[in-house]
Amino acid sequence: MKNLICEMFYKQRAQFNQEGASRSREYPLPPDVTLHADVFYDKKHVPAHRLDIYRPKDLDGETLPAIVNVHGGGLLMGNKEFNRPFCASLCEAGYVVFSIEYRLVPDCLFYDQLADLHLALDFIRDHLTEYGGDLSHVYACGDSGGACLLTYGIAMQKDSSLAQAAGVKPSGLQILALGLVSGMFYTNRPDKIGLFLPRYLYGAHYKKSAFAPYISPEHPEIVTSLPPSLLITSDNDHLQKYTLDFEKALTRHQIPHKLINFPKDPRLTHAFSVFYPNLPESKEVIHNMIHFFEHIVEDSKGGNAQ
Repeated sequence: MKNLICEMFYKQRAQFNQEGASRSREYPLPPDVTLHADVFYDKKHVPAHRLDIYRPKDLDGETLPAIVNVHGGGLLMGNKEFNRPFCASLCEAGYVVFSIEYRLVPDCLFYDQLADLHLALDFIRDHLTEYGGDLSHVYACGDSGGACLLTYGIAMQKDSSLAQAAGVKPSGLQILALGLVSGMFYTNRPDKIGLFLPRYLYGAHYKKSAFAPYISPEHPEIVTSLPPSLLITSDNDHLQKYTLDFEKALTRHQIPHKLINFPKDPRLTHAFSVFYPNLPESKEVIHNMIHFFEHIVEDSKGGNAQ
């Protein structure tokens, strides 16, 4: 049974990669963006340990705020190249953008993906100034599975028990705010995700592991360890309820955040701003995310929770 499910995961990944192969032609890199592709963030040059770096050409020589992007794909598939149009749009708003690759399930566990994320964050911390980035203004965003990975990864920077349970050493790079698009926050509900994925994410005996109490992202130690967060979803997002439920958890614990829920529209599907970057609503997502990053931190200092 396990082999059949793994084969299904690999088949989904191959299909995703095949469908995304033409994206570079459909969405070419804008002429005002400089891309440094496939930079290794580890010393061993593991193929999955690479990132792309975007800089706006017309701001050469200027020190810019930075955004770290973590691609989606249910933690089973996806790649940084698929997110290239999304990252280029963030870059055009005046940011240095780092787009991270990481290992995928079932070739590894969720803990390994968290370790990859923090290894990449350490690289960014150590090299950000070389790319004209401002270490005091670093933000992060992720879609779908990437949003889940980012939520846990950033929370464990503040909560040592979560990091210890995952066996991960957190990066010291400070992330001021998060943008979470169509987050795959819940992995153990009785749905298509929760019925098959948990044992491949956390191990066959995860219910007896030290990480078991943290499987739900609503664990107080996770929620209260997050920086201000922007949540994006839509009525046609098949994981909309995940975002709405997670927003309620942020509200209960008075964590500064904002929810943007786009109305019913067949174009606005799961993570539409990443999949279909030319939609007017996708550009609206970018605008809202940049505005959130620029203003929510100062607003939260003034006591405004939302």
